[in-house]
Order: sequence, then structure tokens, then C-alpha cells
Amino acid sequence: MISSFFERGRFALALRTARSLLGGATGLEQPREPYVQGVTASSAVICWVSQHPGSGVVEYGKTPELGRKETDPRVRRRHVVALAGLDPGSTYHYRVEGVGGSSPTGCFRTAPVDDDSRFSFAVVGDSGSGGKGQLAVAALLERLRPDLVLHTGDVVYPAGQERHYDRRFFAPYRNLIKTVPLFPVLGNHDVRKGNGAAFLENFHPPLGSPGSTKRYYSFDWGNTHFVALDSELYHGDRGSNPEEQRDFLERDLATTRKRWKVAFLHRSPYGSSRHGGDEKVREDLEPLFVKHGVDLVFSGHDHVYERTVPIRGVTYVVSGGGGRRLYPAGNGELTASSVSAHHAVLVRVSGSRLLLETLEVGGKVVDRLELYQPHAK
Repeated sequence: MISSFFERGRFALALRTARSLLGGATGLEQPREPYVQGVTASSAVICWVSQHPGSGVVEYGKTPELGRKETDPRVRRRHVVALAGLDPGSTYHYRVEGVGGSSPTGCFRTAPVDDDSRFSFAVVGDSGSGGKGQLAVAALLERLRPDLVLHTGDVVYPAGQERHYDRRFFAPYRNLIKTVPLFPVLGNHDVRKGNGAAFLENFHPPLGSPGSTKRYYSFDWGNTHFVALDSELYHGDRGSNPEEQRDFLERDLATTRKRWKVAFLHRSPYGSSRHGGDEKVREDLEPLFVKHGVDLVFSGHDHVYERTVPIRGVTYVVSGGGGRRLYPAGNGELTASSVSAHHAVLVRVSGSRLLLETLEVGGKVVDRLELYQPHAK
């Protein structure tokens, strides 16, 4: 009996060792289907986790016959392969090997560059619970078919751990992220363990802007400039500091010439629900939003939808109804619209016009805003 006990112990140890070798330092155990990251007008990143360690190979092209190949020669299970030299506003098909079963395929579309181009983007936040609410919002996103998705943080509850990413991010969004790039920011739950280590390992945003990091970065899509910010630098995230982020934001917004400017972060400068507006974020970042003519600032943190009236020319939108338990919706003196519902925001950009619609999971539109911007600022 004692011998059997020790045999079981040795077997368990051997199994843990084998899993560690397969998964590497991250402890990955299951393969992950490919997902698209960091799409720009001329580049994209394809990520996946293979069943066994090996080099990463992506075949891709403008037709299902593919014809081009990019390889990451490093032998491992987690693969991150960058594709460069792509044409703007073009559809690319791709295939990877090693996930298990048939070779997974997908496609994506690069960002357009024309000032009069038409595209749509969706916004969700506070999603990562793996429950019915998140699955319903994920299904809504698939029906909306946006060109890109902004995620306003709290990607994975309760503490942003790698072991929760499969069920609370990759499974709900499996179909969406094969085709649509998702651009996230860190939320307070994402940095609770490892200072956001799993978030930084799983997401690969564009880092072409001077001073950008995976915590704060920017990119262009058509006539719109997007800038992602880390509100957790004011609340315990030690991966950078507010001064460096503010310097980045000042340079970034000062140099863009795009017609529309959109910022997104986790904690909103303004809000009237449970958490309300964040004073530290407001004092530090609002002056730059105003100075450089930012049109929209998206956030999460409060598990509701809320839109403010324009405040010094900037409209603030809280979209924290991505799947987690909802909060009661507030209604302050600066509130233009608010609702407690699982939802997604869809924004359609068409040249000088921008149409924002907020949809509950059943498809009902609960808020609508149209903006007009005749010239780049």
C-alpha cells in the first residue's frame, strides 16, 4: 500500500513535469486555435498554441490558395508570427499547423488608409467571466461583424491568470478572433496576478508609435486614430508610470492628422454609476484629450452603459456590460444616456460622419449618437 502511494506520487510528478515541458513557463496545457492581433494597414500578427513544441509556420495569401509563408523558427508551443508587407484594405487568408486535427484556417482584413473609407468597430468591456452574459455578448459581436474590436479591460476575471484565459477569453471569442483583431487595455482585475503578465503574453498590439508599449499604444484605421491607455498605472500597476504614459499621449496626439480621434482605457474620467469617474485619471489625462481634440473616450470598470454629454468637446462612453454581473445604472447631471444591460457598442465611421449605436444582446438599440467632422483637426 505504501509502495502504491509512492508510485502514484512519482506518476503525478512525472505528469506535472511533462505538462510543464509542453506548456513552458506559462503552464499552457491545451492547444489554442489561431487568432489575429495587431492588424495595421501593412502588417498583422497570427498567434496560436500548438499541441506539441515545434517551429511556427503561417501560410497566407489573398486567395484561399495562399502562396506565401512566414516562419518563427523557435521551438515552442506558443507561437507569435508577424506578417509584413501587406496591402492596405485587403483580405488575407491564412493557415497554421500543429493545433491538432485539421489545419486551422482563418482570414482577416488589413486597415484601410483612405480618408473617406468606411469601416466599423465594436467596443466591449468587463467581459471575462466565461458565463452566459459573456457568451451572449460574444454572439452579438459575431452578428455585428465589426472590422475591429476595442476591449476596455477586465479581460479575464478574477485576477488575469493564464489558467483562466482559455475558458474566459479564447473559448467565448473563438470564432470572432480568428478574423477580427481585438485591441485590449488592462483592467484592475487583469493586473492582480503577475502585474498583468498573462495579458502581456497573450496580446500583441501595434507598437509603431514612439514610446508605445503593450500597456499603452496607438494605431490608425482609415481616417481614425485610436490610442489605448493604462488607467491602472494610477492604481497599482508598476509596469510603467503615469508620467511616461502622459508623455507618450502628448506626442502621439500632437502628431496625428486623422479626422477622428478615439481613446480607450479601463477607468473613466467621468461616470455616475457604482465606481463613478476616476479623479486621478481625469486630472492627468482630460487636459490632453481636450487640447488635442479627442472625439470619444471609451472605458469600462462600471458594469453598465453610460454616455455623457460633450464635456469640453469630448464625449465619454462607459461600456462595461460585456458579460460580468451588472450594476445599477447611474444618471448624473452629465449623463446623456445610461442603461444596465449586457451590450456592445458599434461605431460606424464613414468619412466625415460617425454613427454610434449601443445594442443589447437581443439586438435592441438602446442609444444612438451621430457626430459630424467635416475636416481633420
